[in-house]
Amino acid sequence: MGTLSRIGLFNNEAHPLLKNEKRPTFRNFFLKLLKVASEDPEEPMIGEKEIMERILTLGHCKEQSTAMNTAKTIIFLGLLEQAEIPAFCQSAFDVACFRMEERLSYTSTEKDMVLLYHEVEVEYPDGQTEKHRATLLEFGKTVNGKTASAMALTVGIPIAIGALLLLTNKIQTRGVLRPLEPEVYTPGDRMIFFSPFSPSPLPPSPFWDAYKCCTKRTTFF
Repeated sequence: MGTLSRIGLFNNEAHPLLKNEKRPTFRNFFLKLLKVASEDPEEPMIGEKEIMERILTLGHCKEQSTAMNTAKTIIFLGLLEQAEIPAFCQSAFDVACFRMEERLSYTSTEKDMVLLYHEVEVEYPDGQTEKHRATLLEFGKTVNGKTASAMALTVGIPIAIGALLLLTNKIQTRGVLRPLEPEVYTPGDRMIFFSPFSPSPLPPSPFWDAYKCCTKRTTFF
């Protein structure tokens, strides 16, 4: 992604070539970003090797393997195709987003996955230590023809719970809070276990009881 950024694909300023009424092709526009002066549309398509060499020549990256992976990504995204760029694309960033949305969207048979692993080592005031682990594995779901990604569930549901706790005045403290206070994690913990990705039945919550103590080390995967 860093190399794509240095090429200029994430520049959100209006590009002069995209202001013209006559729309450029993806190929012509990308070759402009690579500072290739002119390209005869009748000539054969340039390939991974030529793109890699150009990226290295321009100094966008130093490692050949990185340049090659970037070249493969560029071809996969269709940035060398002869199709015209849509009129709503006014910047290089617009072009990159349009192509990514086309090529990276999930098909009807694909689902995303979220794997979250927490390892918390706590040290109590009396010097006693404990280690607690929590693992979450969630897949996207399709119910009644409507799809919710695992990312949407695992991010959206905790945010919704936080909003509900505030709206029902369950959280009295104001300011920026972490879920380390009983007024946050006690009701929030119970609401999480009634959410679509909860285990059943509702278990006790030693994880948060330990986490609220002095955290010695936390590892996230």
